[in-house]
Amino acid sequence: MDPSNQTSLIKGDTSEYLVLARKYRPRDFSTLVGQEALVRTLRNAFETGRLAHAFLLSGVRGVGKTTTARIVARALNCQEEGRTSPAADPCGTCTSCIEISADRSVDVIEMDAASHTGVDNMREIMDGMKYAPVSSRYKIYIIDEVHMLSKSAFNALLKTLEEPPAHVKFIFATTEADRVPITVRSRCQRFDLRRISAQQLASYFRGLTDAERVSISDEALQLIAQAADGSARDGLSLLDQAIALGQNSIDVEAVRDMLGLSDYGRVVELFQAIARGEAERVLALFDALYSDGADPSAVVRSVAEFSHELTRLHVTRGEARLANGEGHREAILELARGLSMPQLSRFWQAALAGLREVQSAFQPNMAAEMVLLRLCYLSQMPDPGQLIEHIRAGGAPPAPPQPVPTAQPPAGQPPTGDAPAPDSGPRVTLAPSGAPVSASPLLPAPPQAPPPGPEADPLERAHVEALPEPEQADSSSQPTPHETAGPPDWADIPPLDDPTGGISSGADGFSIDAGTTSIIDDDGDIAPAPEPEPQTLPGGFEGLVNLIAEQSSALLGAQLSEDVHLVRFEPPRLEIRLTSRAPRDLPRQVQDAVLRLTGERLTVAISDEEGQLPLAETRRLARQAEIDEATRHPTVQAALQAFPSAKVQDVRYKPNAIPQEE
Repeated sequence: MDPSNQTSLIKGDTSEYLVLARKYRPRDFSTLVGQEALVRTLRNAFETGRLAHAFLLSGVRGVGKTTTARIVARALNCQEEGRTSPAADPCGTCTSCIEISADRSVDVIEMDAASHTGVDNMREIMDGMKYAPVSSRYKIYIIDEVHMLSKSAFNALLKTLEEPPAHVKFIFATTEADRVPITVRSRCQRFDLRRISAQQLASYFRGLTDAERVSISDEALQLIAQAADGSARDGLSLLDQAIALGQNSIDVEAVRDMLGLSDYGRVVELFQAIARGEAERVLALFDALYSDGADPSAVVRSVAEFSHELTRLHVTRGEARLANGEGHREAILELARGLSMPQLSRFWQAALAGLREVQSAFQPNMAAEMVLLRLCYLSQMPDPGQLIEHIRAGGAPPAPPQPVPTAQPPAGQPPTGDAPAPDSGPRVTLAPSGAPVSASPLLPAPPQAPPPGPEADPLERAHVEALPEPEQADSSSQPTPHETAGPPDWADIPPLDDPTGGISSGADGFSIDAGTTSIIDDDGDIAPAPEPEPQTLPGGFEGLVNLIAEQSSALLGAQLSEDVHLVRFEPPRLEIRLTSRAPRDLPRQVQDAVLRLTGERLTVAISDEEGQLPLAETRRLARQAEIDEATRHPTVQAALQAFPSAKVQDVRYKPNAIPQEE
């Protein structure tokens, strides 16, 4: 479309400045931007005469809801010479079209529901509907932000909306269609206006700038279209601002400064440094952007948007169109090829969470630095899926990802010093009995390039090795078969009070004993854990509760103790009374737990009998009785008299000193 040829320009005093959103407001369906489905449907409705009595237009701000309502009103009431029925293309020159365009038609009533929310306002509308239109074909009511009407106002409108007079049409506009009662929505013909794409907005803005004789680059228009976020009105407001800033000559740098955006090439460079884990360079690049006036939240947002573009390129194998970076396509494609989908997903999630932190931080620049450093370290984390697979396979964890190639030493040059060749992940070393145990931290090292030196960082290794005896350290040079074994199952390692640590040495290497079962067999493989032996169903209710709490579910055990009155327990039948706090499916949970633990089926019945006190209450009473008895003891009485503010808090028995019943 060519805005310079639009017949829709507002006529009147040309000396009065009008913003672009008003000056170039569409006046017919041919100039409506980005709503092809809506235009096609309404055109067909006008041509076939199948016009509803009520329309509901919904969509985000600035996509043309009110504009569409006024176009429909002009089309319904157009009185072009020789026209006897509504037409999809209003002439724009008849008295009715001119009056509606100037917002002074007595037969088109436009009302803002945000300021007319009550039932009295609806009564005024219903009273006015009794009278025929003054000079037009229809009396049209345009109600903007209709979701703001009160419930009573909607109720007052329902009957009229269902069967309005033949000369009345309703057009509702709203940004929140879900807040409109379903009884109203079902009586309307609904149209959802979609967001306008950045490409359509940029093309539309190009026509406007040509009509206004403004020089602006395509890249600057693209930035404005993206900042508009699908809203033509928002984009026109930004374009107005850019024209005022650039004085009819606008370059991309001026638009970036106006929007507080970062240079796209520098964003690419920043993301490359993040992907390589170059923390110092990331800080330097951010400082440069911040010094040049970039908003910290805009920098983090640019990183998040860039990770989204990389993800699209990764999924489409380089076929996706770049929103801003066509000039940097080769560098971006190389970066996308070096990053995996899990890495890109983590970048996106961390950047999105970091953006909220920056927006709410007391010092946004500090928060942005911390977010970028977090992304930097995140890039060097190994893939969780690979970690799980390696652990299941009994091997060493994989090396941290290296998504972007970095400088390597010349071919054939051996590593310096005595350090071993880099392997993967952290190292855990097991020493034989009597020798000290050396274990490096399990966290990865900071993602800096390793400095040259005689010794490499031990965190780059992840083997579980067996050190030789101290007196044989120099003579033993051959690795034992178990030196390449994977990490043991830490849950099976004996407690720390075992003087040997569960590690014993033998002729062929080392083994780790857990009770009577060795987790490493004679071939050095991890043996499967033994199946748990089934428990016996206890004969008492307290034993049953303890069994469930210790072997199945602590929560279920607590509920049985606190919220259950025992009525009768005669295995395999249990009768209980539940308190109001107990879950309704507690009997089923108990049956399932007993079946899993013992292999026996327990019948749990709900009774109306009073039953005993809950176990927890019984235990509390017994504990209080012990405290009371201890308080009456002469020695304790003497201590309490010596310390008036003291009181007995708890009673604990020494081993083999529990009082016997007489």
